[in-house]
Amino acid sequence: MIRPPRLPLLFLLTGMLLGLGGCPEEKIPEKKTGTVPSITIERFQLTETKQGRRLWVLDAVTANVFSNLIQVDTVTIHFYNEQPTAYSVLNARQGTLNTTTRNIIVRDHVTMVTDDSSRLSTDSLFWWNDSQRIITDSYVRIIKPDSTLIEGNGLKTTPDLKKIEIIGTVKGASPIQFPKIR
Repeated sequence: MIRPPRLPLLFLLTGMLLGLGGCPEEKIPEKKTGTVPSITIERFQLTETKQGRRLWVLDAVTANVFSNLIQVDTVTIHFYNEQPTAYSVLNARQGTLNTTTRNIIVRDHVTMVTDDSSRLSTDSLFWWNDSQRIITDSYVRIIKPDSTLIEGNGLKTTPDLKKIEIIGTVKGASPIQFPKIR
């Protein structure tokens, strides 16, 4: 049996490899899916205090920490009075905390229940830490323990839902009977 010389085959393979190596290098763009957090924390908790008094405690299942933002999932915020007793609990599926201002935006199935059983429901809320107020421009629904129902677009309130200001269109119903005025 006669074998073909290996030398031409070797030259052919070497030429192919050199030819491929001589092609201009293609730059493959890096795919960036978003900013990567510097740290991810499970069972995250943050307490805000003022002069040693606890104001609120934020708990989250997961927290992604960025330079000055913390994105949280499955978030609960307890608001405290001077005693310190929790008087209001806010729940949402997602939130973002600004670590500089301590302002918080929560969104996706937001509910808040106070110690007197008042209940607020909306899509998103903004906690303004300096003024200790909650604001939103979303549709809100508030049910008070006496069956008073308040609905509207936009809201400014305190975390205990005692001082409520509906900013836009409002409607409601109340069991309170007003005396006839003649």
